[in-house]
Amino acid sequence: MKQTILCIAVLCCTSYLMAQTNTFEAKAAIIASRIDSITSSEKRTLKKEIKKLDKKVENKEITLESAVLEKKKLAAYHADRINSGVFSQEQKLQALIQDKVSGKLELNEDDNEWDTPLISVFEEENFYKDSISGLKVEKRLTTQFVLAFGINKILNDNSGYYGNGFKSNLLGNSELGFTFKYRFKEETNFWNLKFGLSMMVDDIRPKNDNDILVTNGDETTYQDIGYDLKRSRLDNLSIGLPVHLEIDFSKPQYHKKTGKTYLRSQRGFRAGLGGYFSVRLHTSQFIRYKQDGSNFRLTEKDDFNMHTFNFGPSIYMGYRDVSLYVKYNVNPIFKNNPEDINTLSIGLRFDIN
Repeated sequence: MKQTILCIAVLCCTSYLMAQTNTFEAKAAIIASRIDSITSSEKRTLKKEIKKLDKKVENKEITLESAVLEKKKLAAYHADRINSGVFSQEQKLQALIQDKVSGKLELNEDDNEWDTPLISVFEEENFYKDSISGLKVEKRLTTQFVLAFGINKILNDNSGYYGNGFKSNLLGNSELGFTFKYRFKEETNFWNLKFGLSMMVDDIRPKNDNDILVTNGDETTYQDIGYDLKRSRLDNLSIGLPVHLEIDFSKPQYHKKTGKTYLRSQRGFRAGLGGYFSVRLHTSQFIRYKQDGSNFRLTEKDDFNMHTFNFGPSIYMGYRDVSLYVKYNVNPIFKNNPEDINTLSIGLRFDIN
């Protein structure tokens, strides 16, 4: 019943919001926003071009007199673009007023592109629309969801201290979170700083299914429980701060209609080099066994003498949204054991842009 009520409420709200885009006030607000966007976009472009000229003068590539003349030409050019763009929007506003007076207020093809989609998180966060060319321009600071999963490999566990050692768990490492990516230069995708916040899960399993982790004072090791287990594993939940320097080889895209090029990240090969810092939030040992025809599941919550803070290097390399990652934990898994073991994770990473 609750789900039905929620669906009805969402549908009603969606219908109401979509209806609002067809009102005089909503359309007038859109036109006003376009006019403001035209002015600010042209001024921003002019400012960048003037800075380039000033740099050329500073580097003695052109004379000051030539720069002054070029600035005047640029100012006149962008002023014409502003006047042309604003005039076009003023005509639309006049037509809108006439439709209001005559009682005709329906969406036309030009307005359809401004309808608010049901899901527009990435559109709003990562792009803005050039008011004159109509191109979607990618911002310098963008947001991505991150999903990663892969093998968790325990290193240096063959000394005998941990019994038969650990399994290389196929899905023993996973990560879910979001990142911010900042493009260092306005005109190229090549250099980026990528940082974010992720929930990280590590799954550790013994090779011998009958082994469980036990603590003896400050030390932790595996011990045979004495009967057959169906499963034995240790789960670690952490919150992490990954930071990478990303190189993006995506080439500028070409727009046939306007004849302009524009930037789009994650359209080619990418590589990231950096690391992470994480805080362990929760650790539990899960065992499952069958006895007298009944299935039993036991969960033990403990820190098992594990480090609270962890850090290590991390790299990834891939194409578009998919990449292969490798991550190493510098801290040993257990604090005071005579034999230190570390984790190495290898898997697939998805950056949903």
